[in-house]
Amino acid sequence: MVPNVRKVCISRTPTVSEPREALTRLGFEVTVGRIGWYDTERYGAQELSELIGDASVLLSSPRESLDGAMLKAHPHLQAVVSPIIGVDHIDVAAATRLGVLVCNSPAWENFAGLAEAAVGLIVALVKGLKRNEAELRGAGWYRIENRGALLAGKTLGLVGLGRVAREMARRLAPWQMRLIGYDPYVNAAAAHAMGAEKVELAELLGESDVVSLHVVLTAQTRNLIAMRELKQMKREAYLVNTSRGGVVNEEDLARALTEGVIAGAALDVFAQEPLASDSPLRAVDPRKLILTPHIIGHAVGVDEPGFRMVADTLKTIFAGQVPETVVNREAIARWRERFCS
Repeated sequence: MVPNVRKVCISRTPTVSEPREALTRLGFEVTVGRIGWYDTERYGAQELSELIGDASVLLSSPRESLDGAMLKAHPHLQAVVSPIIGVDHIDVAAATRLGVLVCNSPAWENFAGLAEAAVGLIVALVKGLKRNEAELRGAGWYRIENRGALLAGKTLGLVGLGRVAREMARRLAPWQMRLIGYDPYVNAAAAHAMGAEKVELAELLGESDVVSLHVVLTAQTRNLIAMRELKQMKREAYLVNTSRGGVVNEEDLARALTEGVIAGAALDVFAQEPLASDSPLRAVDPRKLILTPHIIGHAVGVDEPGFRMVADTLKTIFAGQVPETVVNREAIARWRERFCS
């Protein structure tokens, strides 16, 4: 058994001082990385490994890619904790085999912020904000063909029926929109409880006026939306992605927008971040495509609730208990065998 030492590594310097101070007050020995939390610079594998050292818990930024080799190289590491919802930067399968808990921090402010952002992007697309702004900035004025549409009576397709989708449903159902959803892990009764009708993906794509993506990135969801799926959508439909960039085939989307396969799209996430200067998305008519740099759902003050959840998670782990935020529950038995015996 590896000793239950209360050492915590925070991979990057947080935007607020609270995490380190709070963890220190709780009696943890805390190490903090030199790179800022949102900086684009990345650690080399050797530097990251040295930073983690003999820490028992790693509080990891999404910019740190943690593969099986990195996890295996640190036998003291019993948990990797993300201060946000996403954990796709962690090799969860490898962590499970090793008995390393992977935990996230689904603070309400986080998924509510994403829901608000997705609603805002939908409104901007359907109301033609980009093309009307371009008209005005080009010395034009009111043109009848630039009028937007009513959301009332339209169909919104939610791909993924988790927390973010539920918050969206709460906001958009009163707007007299029809809500349909696809999620192989959610049954029809649960979908109905949030005001959505559960359908298969092909039906959702064919019937929706707006398709909004809310899934984690896995082998099953990578390139979930490619040219075949885009051609199943209405020509006047819109696509919104605030989940993970790899869910959408960006080259296919760029071509679909240029060729008029769908009317428009809005993306806040990309397969490669920051978005490459030669990405085909940058060449798309900006009147058809809204691009934001993975920030639109991050409201001012959203970091604090996530880091508070981290502190609660760590207290639970070091008490030898399983936190509610564990995403790989299959690892629990091995974790207990290694660290709690």
